[in-house]
Amino acid sequence: MTLLLRTDLATEIMERCGENVFLCYQCKKCTAGCPVAAYFDLTPNQVMRACQFGQASLVLNSRTISLCAACETCSTRCPQGIDIARIMDELEIMAQELGIKPKVPTVPMFYKSANRTINWFGRMWELGLMAELYIREFFAGKLNFRQLFKYDLPMAIRMLRAGKLKILPSIARRPRNGRRAPKTLEPDMIPAYPELQPRKTSPAKGEIISYYPGCSLHATGIEFHLSTMAVAEKLNLKLVEPEGWVCCGTSPAHNTNFYRSIKLPMQTLAIAQEMGHSYMTMPCAACFSRFRIAMHEVQHNPELRRRIAEDIGFEYTGGIQVDNLLTTITDRVGYDAAARPVVRPLEGLKVACYYGCLLTRPPDVTGEEHYEYPTHMDRLMEALGAKAVDWSYKTDCCGGSLSLSTLEIALDLSHKILRNAREANADMIVTACPLCHANLDLRQKQISDEYGEDINLPIVYFTQLMGVAYGLDPRKLGLDKHFSDAIGLLRAKGLLAAQK
Repeated sequence: MTLLLRTDLATEIMERCGENVFLCYQCKKCTAGCPVAAYFDLTPNQVMRACQFGQASLVLNSRTISLCAACETCSTRCPQGIDIARIMDELEIMAQELGIKPKVPTVPMFYKSANRTINWFGRMWELGLMAELYIREFFAGKLNFRQLFKYDLPMAIRMLRAGKLKILPSIARRPRNGRRAPKTLEPDMIPAYPELQPRKTSPAKGEIISYYPGCSLHATGIEFHLSTMAVAEKLNLKLVEPEGWVCCGTSPAHNTNFYRSIKLPMQTLAIAQEMGHSYMTMPCAACFSRFRIAMHEVQHNPELRRRIAEDIGFEYTGGIQVDNLLTTITDRVGYDAAARPVVRPLEGLKVACYYGCLLTRPPDVTGEEHYEYPTHMDRLMEALGAKAVDWSYKTDCCGGSLSLSTLEIALDLSHKILRNAREANADMIVTACPLCHANLDLRQKQISDEYGEDINLPIVYFTQLMGVAYGLDPRKLGLDKHFSDAIGLLRAKGLLAAQK
């Protein structure tokens, strides 16, 4: 391959995303922390050096820009504050615009399939996404028939029976009386945005909390939704979905169109603000990340904010606070109030609290103080009577959406998490993310087969354990929908009544 040098590559990156690659002095912290570096052809620090040298063909033809898991570890740990994850996104978009054939073709196949469902329905339809992806892989000669028939089809059938896959898509419908004209603001009239830190105040009695379930919580993450609503009732939290909310875009948006990845969350925030909501909570870590990143971008880019206001017909003025559900429970409700409804303390239960990569990183977006080793879920579990074990993988990436395009990477990363939790003598893993739950729970049998280990480690949502401690019916909490046997373990520990 002829090496193409472009002296303007660093300048173009700066113009497109505001990141200065020349700040990189090759400390290699990005590479040392990258969970996917072993699968790259260029490590993150090598990508940065190639951008400095203008080696456009080298980076734009690399596997690395397709395989980046967007876990934000590199951006978080960079001592120069370079948003390396954003640069990876921008390089991938540049390669697409130039028509460069991707080195990992299944990745853009996933993006196209997911973006199509978002375009059609306003939300991601997981069953339709997978069907289109399989068709694309078949015609490209990339379909793994062994994987399809041994694992994926049996898994899909079981998910359908459990109500974790929807036959028909959910459509974002919102009745509106015309289109609201955008506000025209002079530069000195643009409102100041509040700090993005979580508020530490308790909810006022009867306060409406805007509840954004995201696309997964009515399908693959239905257990999270069921347990959230059950726990909210016990805590007297009034959760209301904004009518007509749309998908946050997740990986398919920010890897293909930066502007769209900001616009989609802003559309939902505008809806919630029009409804008079001032506080929004979301269970999904990926949704939380995309919303917080969108808020951060419009806060620091008035031109982007103005353009979005003209596009969607509404000026988002920062009047709504966004938190993840875990923070809502621990910081807004409080540990004491969350423990008050407990009737069956989780005594004798050892849990590994798994936050994943997006709940805490990057800290300037999430507002998390202890972003490498958070403890608020641990403290919540201990307030319920459980023992939270110390372990090494509580913020490591499970592979996220790579499980839909490059499964072998997600299996490897998820196996490391499961193994470490086992080594820490945890009885189960507790998580706060439907993507993490899917990789660790749905794929656990395959991981056991591939690595020759009988893992047998239940994966539950933190809201489900709250519900167990509150004495709620396990079916009301969706515990019967897991692939791993959480109910059996909880019964053996005496935390659920014996089956009649």
